[in-house]
Amino acid sequence: MTRDEYLSRAREFAPRGERLPHARLNADLVRAIRTNRRGLTARQWAEQLGVHQRTIDKVRDYRSWRHVA
Repeated sequence: MTRDEYLSRAREFAPRGERLPHARLNADLVRAIRTNRRGLTARQWAEQLGVHQRTIDKVRDYRSWRHVA
């Protein structure tokens, strides 16, 4: 098995999202952030959830929590 093959398999089985012990978001919150029915800014979401504003931006742009549709 090559290094690239190992890394691609490792990503498949790595814990993501709520399975991480330090996660502050869950799938329902991610969906709410993306739909943003309440019209909140990233800063307002971040303050309410106790995360950084950039975390909200990454969720909205599908750069993090990609596995949540």
